[in-house]
Amino acid sequence: MEFFDYLLETFGENEVILLNEIKYKEYSLPWIKKAVAELCKDGKLVHFEKGVYYIPTNTILGQSRLDLKKVIRKKYINDGEKYIGYYSGVTFLNMLGLSTQIPNILEIYTNNEPSRIREVSVGNGHVLLRRARAKINNENVATMSFLEMMNFTDASFYDDEKRKIVSEYIIQNRITRKSIAQCSPYFPDKAMRTLIESGVIYAVTQ
Repeated sequence: MEFFDYLLETFGENEVILLNEIKYKEYSLPWIKKAVAELCKDGKLVHFEKGVYYIPTNTILGQSRLDLKKVIRKKYINDGEKYIGYYSGVTFLNMLGLSTQIPNILEIYTNNEPSRIREVSVGNGHVLLRRARAKINNENVATMSFLEMMNFTDASFYDDEKRKIVSEYIIQNRITRKSIAQCSPYFPDKAMRTLIESGVIYAVTQ
């Protein structure tokens, strides 16, 4: 299989391709970098930003553009195989429908950030990254993001409508008292205090 065919079959069109995830036969990284550069020169591949590429398609408006959210998600939330991060702050509240406020900057906790907090540019967007409180994985990501929300908000934030939305999130993501007990030591006491005082704790029935 030729190199471009491998990329097309493995990643598809208009999907994020991270340079460090390309594994082609037994070829070395320098060879892969050179092959990628040649494909970019030929227009078969587009360089989005350092280490990020995609296979474009032609549209009525010209060459397709890569979705910024896809890049952010793959680099910091889910690498395509497993969860490595989660959205937080106003970003997460907005996603759940708990706030109509549109965040100026996306907030994320991720395994892929060694600094306590750092703002980075992704394409023409900006992301506020925070080092994960504990290693994030498929099993704990929902509970970790839930407790992050409890830590970010106050008990007074939750009315009946918001408690209903949170209750649905708890059920859909199978958050249990056991998973909360396992993750809560990584959070400030405020997270558990908000959980209890807001009455949200009663939605955790398992």
